Amino acid sequence: MDNNKNIIGVYGLICSGKSSFSKMLAKEMNALYIDADLIGHEALINNKDNIVGEFSSDILDGSGNIDRKKLGAVVFNNFKKLRRLEEINYPYIENRVKELIDSSCKDVVIEAALIMRSKIRFMCTSLIYVNSKTSDIIKRMKKSRNISEHEARKRLKMQRDVKNNKFNADILINNMKDYNNLIIISKKLGRHYGVKSKHRRKRIFY
Repeated sequence: MDNNKNIIGVYGLICSGKSSFSKMLAKEMNALYIDADLIGHEALINNKDNIVGEFSSDILDGSGNIDRKKLGAVVFNNFKKLRRLEEINYPYIENRVKELIDSSCKDVVIEAALIMRSKIRFMCTSLIYVNSKTSDIIKRMKKSRNISEHEARKRLKMQRDVKNNKFNADILINNMKDYNNLIIISKKLGRHYGVKSKHRRKRIFY
């Protein structure tokens, strides 16, 4: 792993705006963008037999593939089952992320909501937490995921540890204004990471 390149992990609650921000920052830095959630979808295919063995064939769709909504209904209602799914999938995700990091000479921006639950955090030279209002998060979840407020709050409860770990980040940004504000912050941080400073690990608030 190249010690001179920035490997930035971006995390935060579901629908906090971390996807938009991660892509903006990667663009500003001309960095490799890695979506750990997308790799998680690959892991479901790769680990299908183990997952079905753990959660039964009830999670399959009519074509015999894992139905993410059915699986979500099981694990998002039971923290132990969610942890079990993570135990099955995380090794694949972690190995794939490391492969992508090692294969690129560019700086890297990794979007990984649950980065603090995985070994990916140890691959990073810097961590950014994207903070957002709970009310805004619930609105986005209802709209993008087509779920009720009750279901949205249940899913947020399952990510309580993500919010509790926000002060483990080197940089905290507040996504509590408009989209343009995220653009401004991404430009500032693009310049920040462009300076190879010994003070880069110091916690910064935006």
